[in-house]
Amino acid sequence: MSATPLCEPPREARFRLEGWVGERLQANLNQWLLTAPVANPAMLQMFRDRDRRPRRALVPWAGEFAGKYLIYAVQGYRLHRDRRLHALLQRFVRDLIAVQDVDGYLGPHPKSERFLGKTHDGQSPLWDLWGHYHCMLGLLLWRRETGDHAALQSACKAADLICQRFLDGGVRVLQAGAEEMNMAVSHVFCLLYAVTGNARYLRLVREIEKDWETPPAGDYVRTALRGVEFYQTPKPRWESLPNVQAIAELYFLTGDERYHQAVLHIYRSIRRTDRHNTGAFSSAEQAVGNPYAPRSIETCCVIAWMALCLDVLRMTGDPTVADELELATYNAVLGAQHPSGRWWTYNTPMDGVRRASAHDIVFQAHQGAPELNCCSVNAPRGLGILCEWSVMRTPEALNLNFYGTGRMGVPLARGRTVTLHLQGDYPRQPEVQVRVEVSRPTAFTLRLRIPAWSRQTEVWLNGERVSGVAPGTYLALTREWHRGDVVRLRFDFSLHAWLGEREQAGKVSLYRGPILLAYDQRFNPMEPDDVPALSLSRLRYTSETVGNGEMHPPLVLLRFHAADGRALYLCDFASAGSAGTVYRSWLPVQEERLLEGLRSPFAG
Repeated sequence: MSATPLCEPPREARFRLEGWVGERLQANLNQWLLTAPVANPAMLQMFRDRDRRPRRALVPWAGEFAGKYLIYAVQGYRLHRDRRLHALLQRFVRDLIAVQDVDGYLGPHPKSERFLGKTHDGQSPLWDLWGHYHCMLGLLLWRRETGDHAALQSACKAADLICQRFLDGGVRVLQAGAEEMNMAVSHVFCLLYAVTGNARYLRLVREIEKDWETPPAGDYVRTALRGVEFYQTPKPRWESLPNVQAIAELYFLTGDERYHQAVLHIYRSIRRTDRHNTGAFSSAEQAVGNPYAPRSIETCCVIAWMALCLDVLRMTGDPTVADELELATYNAVLGAQHPSGRWWTYNTPMDGVRRASAHDIVFQAHQGAPELNCCSVNAPRGLGILCEWSVMRTPEALNLNFYGTGRMGVPLARGRTVTLHLQGDYPRQPEVQVRVEVSRPTAFTLRLRIPAWSRQTEVWLNGERVSGVAPGTYLALTREWHRGDVVRLRFDFSLHAWLGEREQAGKVSLYRGPILLAYDQRFNPMEPDDVPALSLSRLRYTSETVGNGEMHPPLVLLRFHAADGRALYLCDFASAGSAGTVYRSWLPVQEERLLEGLRSPFAG
């Protein structure tokens, strides 16, 4: 018996996001989505050349680049509805299908090495199924968005070949090596089964499920049900998370409570022991049980974490999971994107500098694809996922999760439509106005996410104050809505803090609403190693205006008085370091005993 998600993205929704996030989305559209396939033609040419000489010297995961680009591009199209992007994607999908081999193979490797081969130097197993996972998922999302049956046929053709090899060929997926990566194909096979009902697709997932329990694979379900922390499991790398998404889909397909418990345990374990102050996940590309570890935080890991959070939100309807998505969006994701939209980072550390992924992981670049690497093609998905969680539908309500400026139009039953107009300057300012426009008077429930960090949220409906507003919940407004009804929210932007431990002992992370604050060398006369301590008993600030000549001005710039009397300017984490300057999000602090009243719900 299947289990119905408690909330789902409305696939027919229409978006027009403006303000700060809208500007970043537009920059990414212009500087990446519309240019990446043109500037990096080997994204698809490597597929055409797979059986030609000389053999291309590809990284094991090269087959993912086209799929990762397509996944976000479809999400980006849902957010923009840009005609240029639609035309580009029609051609891109057509070309991707055209480079598929006649047997269904959808990767860049020669016949002799498909699925079970090694890299050109013979040292590492290919992530060939991993590459297929991303290409198949991209095709499936394009079909869902446009109804393009050829895209579904292509994904199924690849799936049939994989079944032929790993169901009928006497070979197990475990034997492909790179276990957490190649077994991730289980996720898209669950999705394909839900669309097609092809029993072979579910059967392959069941065989991979057996492989999960075979060393050296991840053993995700059994370890979770035993209460093992995720970082203590056999495969705590970030590539395991699509496998966990497959477990979530198995729950939706079967209703088996074991899958539900396993997914929630893994989510909570990561949230408690490995999610950093920025909303990002992983240290040196895996879980380590230490959110204070000053190791690299790969952007791909953040994207995988957000995708899992979305599935947990679908599974639970818990608004604090949407808090996690908001935290990651405004800090980890926008911090990984340069404001110009021209590049993304591989590593966005809590303290340090920001370098373009094309510099940090340049070894992934390839002739004809100078800008391609795992993060450049994957990072924009952190913005694209807004189309999945900003507004969601339940059987009886609409859940509003995102409060950035813009419009969201959602079809209702019996041909009716509601459009939510969000006005204000969130998250720079705490007030948001939601104007509800309906095609004709319509009764439904609008549920407003009240963030856990907003201790004293105030809400008014058509000027009348609403009671029963509690942090970390949804506020349900059930009524017959009329054109022009207005909901006004005022969030509590009081500072909240996370006191550091281990490597960050004696330091604190400060938040204003969902925004992590940071020292940036650009705005302060003192050097990074001379940042003065903050006094928790005197955490008062004034907002500063950045001069008109400032390149890429910060979202917020706040002036604090440090314990030694010096002025300390803190900006939003997403803007910190955008000029190549050094920044710090863990700040020295005095009077730690006073933290209790300031403790942030984001703290581990």
